[in-house]
Amino acid sequence: MKIMLAGYNLDSETIRGMGDALPEIGERTPETIAAAYARISRNPRPVNELRSLARAEVEKARQSNRNIVFEMGHSSIAEHAVFNIDVLGVSRLLVEEIEKFRLCSYTEKSQRY
Repeated sequence: MKIMLAGYNLDSETIRGMGDALPEIGERTPETIAAAYARISRNPRPVNELRSLARAEVEKARQSNRNIVFEMGHSSIAEHAVFNIDVLGVSRLLVEEIEKFRLCSYTEKSQRY
């Protein structure tokens, strides 16, 4: 079995700021988006400020997401972080097992090829 991260969505401001000349931008992860949107209902700051804070403190955003999703059970914020993952060389049974989870959408290669 081979599982590869094929890509993921990034905050648009992070993308604009990226470049080979800017290695100091730091870690690029969609977790910061999820952390920001988890706070919009209870924080008076605008969401762009919340995203900026999350990007500045990635590990804090990551821990916050863990707490909110896994300890508090608010899994809907995880939907703001989008990953594209390739899963290759697995059985039809495993494909069905993977596809039964709610927080994902799937594009499956035909079994005829």
